[in-house]
Parts: sequence; structure tokens; C-alpha cells
Amino acid sequence: LDELSCELRLGKSFVVTDVVADGGSVALASLGPRDPPHDPQEGLDEAKENVRVGVGAGVSCLRSRGVIDIAVDVAGYPRAAAEAAHLASWTFQEFKSTVDRKSEVRLSALGGERGEWSSGVVLGESQNWARYLCDMPANVMTPAGLAQEALDVLCPLGVQVSVRERKWAEAQRMETFLSVARGSCEPPLLLECHYRPEPDTHGPPVLLAATGVTFDSGGLCLKTRTQMSEGRGCMSGAAVVLAALRAIAIAKAGINVSAIIPLCENMVSGQCLKVGDVVTALNGTRVQVEDTDMEGRLLLADALVYGQTLLKPALVLDVAALTQGVALATGGGAFGCFSNNDSAWSSLRDAGVETGDRPWRLPLWAYYGRDIQADPAVDLRNRGSCTASPCVGAAFLKNFICTDWMHLDITGVSKLAHARAPPYLEPSRMTGRPTRTLAAFLTNLAARGGARPRP
Repeated sequence: LDELSCELRLGKSFVVTDVVADGGSVALASLGPRDPPHDPQEGLDEAKENVRVGVGAGVSCLRSRGVIDIAVDVAGYPRAAAEAAHLASWTFQEFKSTVDRKSEVRLSALGGERGEWSSGVVLGESQNWARYLCDMPANVMTPAGLAQEALDVLCPLGVQVSVRERKWAEAQRMETFLSVARGSCEPPLLLECHYRPEPDTHGPPVLLAATGVTFDSGGLCLKTRTQMSEGRGCMSGAAVVLAALRAIAIAKAGINVSAIIPLCENMVSGQCLKVGDVVTALNGTRVQVEDTDMEGRLLLADALVYGQTLLKPALVLDVAALTQGVALATGGGAFGCFSNNDSAWSSLRDAGVETGDRPWRLPLWAYYGRDIQADPAVDLRNRGSCTASPCVGAAFLKNFICTDWMHLDITGVSKLAHARAPPYLEPSRMTGRPTRTLAAFLTNLAARGGARPRP
């Protein structure tokens, strides 16, 4: 480096040639300071994240030069290196002509513990699947298309997947879900997934719920063209939950996990939901729709009630790109978390330290609930007048919860990667975040014997 007058900085990579026997290329990348001090305020294992950043920069640089066989120096953290290598080597090119496609990269580890490397491969590939699902155009990744993806990927791994149709949802009286779906000609579906390890732990499951809005126009409260350019990514909650299920199924985590995922489009038509409509949730709560672009909470209301009634879970965790307010608050650096259980929050925070994909806890106060319960004519409003939209969204969902619960608002991290995204994520493409954090949370929960049900 001294001879080349080159200075390496974290996140950048430099390629040299003709320094190895076979004449191949070597990407040099900085790993930052040696043994960086731990700062609990950062909520991050900086040494591991620096390895991810360095490996991601190196793999991206080699891939851009057409290298297809890459051996990765794991730098003492094989799992983190594997995650970054597989994330950085993947690109969305589903509709690229074959002649213009980049070749698939073959990755291997130089040293390190093979089991840890393999674990990182599973996490990286699972997040890549979430990225693929989110980036597919909405005319292909319809509710039926997403359901088929779940069947094709999860069933061979031993996950039981059931697909419920409109008539079934009507029989269940899922009015808040169906009211959103009625504006589109694409039939709504409800995915029900159950992962049970071998041998079965027989404990109450963790219930995951997610929004699967495969395209969100905003309904009558129409989004702008720029906002609609990300409309296909409004099913990112569903993608993250399905990808996390894939990861724990491959890892054979010893924990019962179920997922309830309503799938539909939020479109404009003569039959679509109107501002001022009052709909009834599965638990009998009557909701006035003040904003048709706040449809995610309407889907989750029925999904949460149905899942808790059916499964009696020890812990409920819902995942949704619910409000733009979280993106404004964290700038994509973290996803929002609301919880009525300190232990569950601590476990999720620890998982974020481990993966580098961090949550940030936001207030779940009665103050926000009073705002949407203030109308004397209805039980709830879906918007309210408070400007703290993430907190209002969580307060709305709290009305459909009767056990320990966490709500993850992933807007700002799950959609298009921003300019400050780490080099292992492709700019201006969907990120698949926070798949690895959710999978790590569930795996760590399994290692501790599962979630403890509320007495």
C-alpha cells in the first residue's frame, strides 16, 4: 500500500493484481481500528460490523470486475463475513436479458469455523430472498405470487403453509382486512405458516404477524408518483417474516413459531374503501377510516386477533412498514420497536447488537391511545390528529393485543437502500432488513427455552 501510495478507509476497497500465483485479483479492505472499544450507546458490536463492511466492500469490488470465484478472509468472524459476502454478491437482475446478466459468484471461506460460516450463509441467503420478494414488480408478486413463493420455499423445509381465500376470510368476518382488499381485482389471501421443530417442544408458539400489501397506491388518499415507486415494497413485513422462518427452519431452531400474513393490494376503484367508512374488526372493535393510506394497521388488526384466538401464543411480534415517521426519526439507521414487555425488548436489542441491524425503542403510552379513541361515535380512528404517526400506529394495534407483544415498524430500513447504506447492500434496491435480526432473536429465544407465556 505504501508503494502504491494508497490509503484504505473503512467501507472502501482496493484491488491489486498479479500478487498471487494464479494471477488473480486481491481486494484489500480496511477493518477499522483494531479491537474497537465497546460503546453501549451504539447498540452495536463494532468489530463484527466492521468485518461486514470490509468484506462487503471487497466482494462488491471484485464482483464489479467480473470475478466469480471469491475466497473470503473471515477476519476472526466467519458468521459476519459470510453474511456480508452473500449479501454483497447478490443483485436483483430477474428481468435482465441473459446476455447482460452478471454471473453468479461462488464464495468460500479462508479459515474460520465452518459451522459459523454456514450459519452466516443461511442468514445472508434468507435476507436475499426477502430482497427478491420486495423487489419483484407488483404485477408479478401479486398476493397469489407471494403465496406461491412461500409454498415453494418453506414447505420443503418442513414448514406447514396454508393459503386461505376470500370466502374463508368472509366466513371469519375479517372485515378490516377485506375492506382494504376490495378496491383491487387481485383476490386477497391469508397465509398461515407453522414451524414446529423435531422433536416438538410442545410449548406455546411465538406468533408473527405481518402486512402483505403487494402494491400500495394509498387508495383514495392517493400516494404521489415518487411514493408509489416503492409501493411494491409495502409487503416487506411479509417478506421479512417469511425469510426469518426460512432461516430458523434451516437452522432447526428449537422453538414453535407461527405466522399469520394477510395479502392484498390497496388500490383505487368504485368499490374501494372510502374516507369516513366504519369497519368492524374481528374482535368487534369499530374503526373509522380517516386515511385509506393507513391500511396496514387494518390488516394487522384482524391478523392479530385471529392468531391469538387460534394459537394462544406466548409472545406476539408483528412486522410492518407502517409509517413514514420512523424513517424520518431514524434516517434508516434503525427500525422502530414498541413493546409491552421489557424482557422481549432486551432480547431484540441484543439480537440487533449481534447482527448490526438495530432496533430503537419508542414510547407505547396511553397518551397516543387517547388520541385515536377520542371520537364519541366510534371505538377507534385509524389516523388521529397526533403527528407522532409511529406511536399512533402502535397505540392502534395495542387494542388488538392480549399478551406480551412487540410491534416492529420497519419503514426506512426495509425499502430502497439509501446513500449511507453499508457496502454489502446494493444502493437503490430493496434491503430485506431486518431479516437477520428477527431470525437471531428467534434463535436466541430457542436457546433459552422459548418465550415464557404471561401468567
